[in-house]
Amino acid sequence: MDSYVARQFDVDFIYFDLLFATIWMLLLWRQKHILAWGFGLAGACIVFLADDVLWFHIQETRFLDVPLNPDLFLVYFSFTYGMIMFSYAIVMFAATKTKTRAFWTILLYLGWITSAFLSQWIPLDDHLISVGRDMSGAREVQVGMVVGGYLLLIVLKYTWRPMKALAWSRMVYLFLIGVLVHFGMEFTLWISGIRPAETGLDVFIFNSLLEFNTGIPVLYIAWTAITRARNKEQPSQLPSDSG
Repeated sequence: MDSYVARQFDVDFIYFDLLFATIWMLLLWRQKHILAWGFGLAGACIVFLADDVLWFHIQETRFLDVPLNPDLFLVYFSFTYGMIMFSYAIVMFAATKTKTRAFWTILLYLGWITSAFLSQWIPLDDHLISVGRDMSGAREVQVGMVVGGYLLLIVLKYTWRPMKALAWSRMVYLFLIGVLVHFGMEFTLWISGIRPAETGLDVFIFNSLLEFNTGIPVLYIAWTAITRARNKEQPSQLPSDSG
């Protein structure tokens, strides 16, 4: 498996990506997915700490060739994906209607694909940005995090009262959420040419299956704890499932 994973895109991709993130956040707010909105902001901060502080400055495994301040770029780079991916997961955790799941999944895929192709069709700023990360040794850590996270869910299912209702089918559903969100990103990068052609199919499959599933169990535990606390304070209200 290729240990160096890269992306190349024009500066104007940032404009369309930020526009989509803004539309996404407005729709979350309008449909009262306030908890998802908060998780999205927290997710953006987590991604920034990992990408900028850990990988770029400490481990020096993040490589950038950008026509602007690298830290400022990583603020953007972390915000859009962090906000959208984390909030999407929370919406899917709370969803009880198929139309809600379908709406946000279709919006996710269409938004990312549209942003990528508009950048190519509308030449606002074609200065090239190259982003890469050396994944040597990181794959094993990711596998361990996924296995450990889902084992933790199994342990909590039998030891923590709020998690006792967690069915095995629900656990499979959680894994599929992690696959759906990261497959959407990987598919967009591949079909638009942002991910270089030499990047192998094994990277595409590995990232789609495991990349975001490293965090899904922890997100679900946090969401369960917060919604339980909210429902204790307001027993007549359930988590939002509008949309």
